[in-house]
Amino acid sequence: ASEDVSMYDCFRPGDIILARVLSLGDARRYFLSTAEVELGVMKAVCRSSGMVMEPISFKEMQCPESKVKEFRKCARPLSDGDAGGLLSLIMPLKHV
Repeated sequence: ASEDVSMYDCFRPGDIILARVLSLGDARRYFLSTAEVELGVMKAVCRSSGMVMEPISFKEMQCPESKVKEFRKCARPLSDGDAGGLLSLIMPLKHV
C-alpha cells in the first residue's frame, strides 16, 4: 500500500539531515534516501525563535524556548557503534 508523504512535513530548507546515498546522479545532484528509521533530520531551527529544535518523537520536533512544534522525519540518534556500514551524508537541504 502506498502512503502519501508530504516533503514539507519531513524536511524544510536549512535542515541538517542524515541520509543514505543511493546514487551519485549527475554533475548537479545526488539521490538520497531517508527511508530507514535511523535516517532523517538531525538538526532543525525553529522558524519563530531561531533556536535549535529537539526531537520529541519520530515525526515531530519542538523548540525548547517557544515550545512550538513542527513536523519532521527525525533521525533516530546513533551511538558510536551503531553506524557500522552506514554510508551517510550530512548536508543542508536547499530548494532546487
